[in-house]
Amino acid sequence: MTPNVCYALLDAAIIGGRGEEPVVVAGTRVWSHARLLEEVAALGGVLRHLGVGVAVPCVVDLEPGPANDLDAVVAALAIARLGGVVTTQPDASAPVVVTAASSPAPSDQQRLVRGEPGTPVPEPDLDWVVMIRAGRTDPAACEVLTPGAPYSPDRTVAEEMAVVEGHPTPYDVADLRRMLQA
Repeated sequence: MTPNVCYALLDAAIIGGRGEEPVVVAGTRVWSHARLLEEVAALGGVLRHLGVGVAVPCVVDLEPGPANDLDAVVAALAIARLGGVVTTQPDASAPVVVTAASSPAPSDQQRLVRGEPGTPVPEPDLDWVVMIRAGRTDPAACEVLTPGAPYSPDRTVAEEMAVVEGHPTPYDVADLRRMLQA
């Protein structure tokens, strides 16, 4: 087994022939392992390009709620896929902040913004929708990590995998977001 939270949750299910089984329920939307992996790998490609990698923190700054929970799950799993450290706390060493358009902009960090549908995200911020399309051309592979590698400031990869694997699928999106600490 590859010690990576994203691999354990998505890749292993697909390899095991469960790609079309539901993994997360977000309101009336049900996402399969394959669908979620497609989004996670595409966002991972973007985050890798922006400087997220093994042991590099990435801030997920999306308010809890139905509109943001699925995006926070995708972001946390994309960060985990790269071996980055998922955090919701400000971190000046993070090369990018995944946030909503309504959040205040840090002065020295790149922002990947989940804007309102139909409303362009102003530069210099990066628009999630545009960037994820670009990420589909170079999706991120899963990093192999040691079980003791950091997943978040509070948990190792092994500890986070135990949390996620301890719950049956499909996950409610808000519950999965809490488990992923995003």
